Amino acid sequence: MPATGRLFVCARCRAQVIVCRHCDRGQIYCDGDCSEVARQTSMRVAGQRYQRSRHGRFAHAERMRRYRSRQNKVTHQGSSVPAADALLAPTSTTSAATAAVSATAPAVPEQCHFCHCVCPDFVRLGHYAVGSSVMFVLLPTAQEVTHDHWS
Repeated sequence: MPATGRLFVCARCRAQVIVCRHCDRGQIYCDGDCSEVARQTSMRVAGQRYQRSRHGRFAHAERMRRYRSRQNKVTHQGSSVPAADALLAPTSTTSAATAAVSATAPAVPEQCHFCHCVCPDFVRLGHYAVGSSVMFVLLPTAQEVTHDHWS
């Protein structure tokens, strides 16, 4: 019997993701670069918050003092001469009119996004919790996902 899965929307790229019960660790990001990018953003914001604090400002000033003392001090360097052919090379761009628009939305994945095991048609929308009810939904098939309102 296939493992039950949980359907969630990635907190960064908004893609629908299914994770099986064996891989489910409460993820909120898909298996792509979303978790890494979110972690980098979180670390950058934390670093900026630290640098704005009194302790962070003093630590940064001391680190820069040590760095400048190690450098070879040279002042009044001349400007570099700009190249004669400093024009940008032409690039090919595609217009929005030439982009193909699909008539159907992408189907909901039917397998775990992490280990790729097949999940059943019924997936839960929330985490398992002791004493709480869990809602299960039926995944739509590829035919049901079309958005053609005139046929």
